[in-house]
Amino acid sequence: MPYEDDYEHDDDYSGQWSESDVWDDEPTEFLACPECSEEVYEFADICPHCGMFITPSATAYNPWLGRPLWWVALAILGILGFLLSLQLLF
Repeated sequence: MPYEDDYEHDDDYSGQWSESDVWDDEPTEFLACPECSEEVYEFADICPHCGMFITPSATAYNPWLGRPLWWVALAILGILGFLLSLQLLF
């Protein structure tokens, strides 16, 4: 059975895509795994090297970061006012 003759072979295959990027997006970035420091894809959920879940750190989301000082002071005064009103009720 001559299987090789059934298909045409491209002998000058260079290992590179000949087409341009269909989606015209940026190449995927690599990040270091926080556990083993190996490079993993930016959107990976699990490190393929050590198996640890890759989650955003607690410092990545800080709701107070970037807020003006008056905003933080107003929030503290609001909490103190609420606690004082509870104290006056009882």
